[in-house]
Amino acid sequence: MAVIMRALILLFLVFSVESAPAEEDCPYGWTPFGVKCYKFVSVSVDWVTAEKNCQSVDANLASVRSTIEHNFLLSLIVPPTTSAWVGGHDGEIDGQWLWSDGSQFDFTGWCSGEPNNYQGNPENCLLINFNNNHCWNDGQCSSAMSYICAKPLGA
Repeated sequence: MAVIMRALILLFLVFSVESAPAEEDCPYGWTPFGVKCYKFVSVSVDWVTAEKNCQSVDANLASVRSTIEHNFLLSLIVPPTTSAWVGGHDGEIDGQWLWSDGSQFDFTGWCSGEPNNYQGNPENCLLINFNNNHCWNDGQCSSAMSYICAKPLGA
């Protein structure tokens, strides 16, 4: 019985180590999480410039697919009161939100009353860490703010 238990523990450890992302799978300055590498950029730019900057390093603005991923992205933001662009946008059809990386937009963390195109102004780009609730807001794409890029591990 002890031999079987040791064999199972060994198998568990081998598979755990092989499936866990390693720091070296991400470029310097990027943080692994799940199957992607992430980088918070504190330089404030508009949404289109942020997406182009991410694309220039084979990435996109981050998409958010779960509460766990959302909380991870919030942990990257410095200072923690800063809002940041991510890859959500509804520029093609108002109210039809898409991720710039093409992944399915099936998780949301909108603040109460959002998205709202505040005072009738088009707000077609998504920012996270809005207000004290750290939720999502639709913002004017021309506004300058920090952003978060994401790319597949090993890219």
